Order: sequence, then structure tokens, then C-alpha cells
Amino acid sequence: MSLAGYLSEYSLAEIFHFVQEGNKTGLLSIEPDPGLMRSLSDAYHISFQAGRIMSVTNAHGAERHGLLKMMQQRRWLSSEQVVGLEFQLRSLRQPLGTQLKSLNLVNTEQLTLLFNSQVVATTCKLFEIHHGQFKFNPQASLIYTEMTGLSLTAQEVALLGLRMLKDWSGLSAKLPAPECALQRLSSNPDVRLDSQEFQVWNLALGEISIAKIAAQLGLEIGKVQQIGFRLSSIGLVQEVAIEPSQPAVNQLLEAPPVCVGGGNASIPVSASFLSNLMGFLKKKG
Repeated sequence: MSLAGYLSEYSLAEIFHFVQEGNKTGLLSIEPDPGLMRSLSDAYHISFQAGRIMSVTNAHGAERHGLLKMMQQRRWLSSEQVVGLEFQLRSLRQPLGTQLKSLNLVNTEQLTLLFNSQVVATTCKLFEIHHGQFKFNPQASLIYTEMTGLSLTAQEVALLGLRMLKDWSGLSAKLPAPECALQRLSSNPDVRLDSQEFQVWNLALGEISIAKIAAQLGLEIGKVQQIGFRLSSIGLVQEVAIEPSQPAVNQLLEAPPVCVGGGNASIPVSASFLSNLMGFLKKKG
């Protein structure tokens, strides 16, 4: 099933969660609004395989053989090797990095460096985009020529991207409210959390408001809201309203007289009446 829309409605983290939860394979295209950010003026394409991010390219990445160029710039491959490999790329049916490693042209450490630069750093930058369009196409061909053979879950990359986000103004409307609580959705987090994230997750019992969590941990409310959004967007918690506590029986008995009978103040309900009523209800129970 294809999915398309606007980043002002669905954040990149929410889109990533959709892809991972559905264990989906396909191509996610991100197109920022024109002129929004000079450093992100192109469309970007993120390849997913079974909910894992395999590669990230800009609009011209695949045409220019960006991964090969990165290897050449680092002098891991000669110009002659790059030219020879370019003729073989059309029939490639596995990640380029996997093939080059099998030929002993690159090693695991080099591929890791490329993956961090091409995928992790670029994707984290994309989390700064809050205005633009996106489309997920499960029928699109995967871009094997831009794959190192390494991958990360969409959940892991989303968490990294949101941790590095400095300007949260574009997500302010999506942050959980200070008076609401956070409720865990699992007994254990299935991703590595930092110390503050784990502290908030540990208190996400659906009973303590975000404002009180912030006071208990000595953090700003806005910081806890951001952490709450991070945990929520990767499916670890959900925002819930705090149920109002029920007044105790003694509080009812000590309450001032109330009126019944359509608001007629001449018919007060006394404390003794409430006491007898509570006794009757207990016997009935």
C-alpha cells in the first residue's frame, strides 16, 4: 500500500514508525518545500527492506553513483576501478558494498564509515524538515548501487534523528501536554535509550503527569515533552489522560450539604442521610 502526504501532518518519525511496524520494503521519497533549506534543496530517497533503512540518496544520487564516488574520494578505489564497476551496476542484484567486500576491494570498517556518512548523518539532517511532501512506494525498485550492505531499523534512526534535533518549533503541536501522563506499551524497551530517556520511560506508568515527571527528575517540562515525543514516535509509550481520583467516603460525609429536587435549596441532603445511604449500599453489595 502506497502512502503519501505532507510533513506538516505526519512527522518523519511517525512515517518511519509506520514503515517499521508494517515490516515494509520500498522507497520513501522526501521532497522539502522549495527554498526551505539550502542544504536540503533536493528530493531524497530512503530505501527500506523489511522495515530497515538500507540507503539514503538525493535526487541525483543513483544517477551519479554516489557510493562509488565516495569510495573514490577516499582513495579506496582508483578511477580505473570505478569506471570498470560502473558498467556492471545495471545488473546488480545485491548491495554494492556486499559485492565489493566479496571482491576484497573494501572492508567492514570502511563500509561502516560510509554507512554512517551516507545514511545516519543524512537522515538525521532530514528530521529538520517539517514542510514538504513525502511518498512511500512499496513497488519501487531498490537502489542496490547505493547500499553498503549495512542497515539500521527505522526505530533506531528515528531516535538518533530526534536526539540531534535542535529546533523543535516545527513539532511543538505534536508534543504531549504537560498535564497528561505517559503509558508504557511494553515491559522492556527494545532499543537502547540514553539515561534521561530511560528515566522518563521508567516513570511512564500512566499515573504521573509530564509536569510532575519533570519536577521529579529535575528537568525542564519542555525537555520531558520532547523525550515523551521521542518515545511515543518509536512506539514505546503513548500519551494518556490522568484519571481523576475518586473522593473517599469520609470526604463525602464531611462535604457541605447539597441540594436535590431540581435545585430546590429547601431540600438539603444531610451528612446523616449520606451515612445511612452508604450503609445501605454496603449491605446491598
